[in-house]
Amino acid sequence: MNKEQIGHIIKKRRDFLSLKQEDLSEMTGITSKTIYLIENCKGNPSIDTLQKLMEVLGLEIVIDIKKMGE
Repeated sequence: MNKEQIGHIIKKRRDFLSLKQEDLSEMTGITSKTIYLIENCKGNPSIDTLQKLMEVLGLEIVIDIKKMGE
């Protein structure tokens, strides 16, 4: 998964939950600017940042071991 896909998923889920970037920022402790950059494919989030976002948004990071060998 690349940063464009990650950004799209985060934005889509945030919109689905009717959250503003500012709401998500308050809930995660991640700045609104960072969330904006991630959603617009301009940021390269750390695993810790992604984990915080995923937890609040009710999403999971899943690694498909079968695809790792490709």
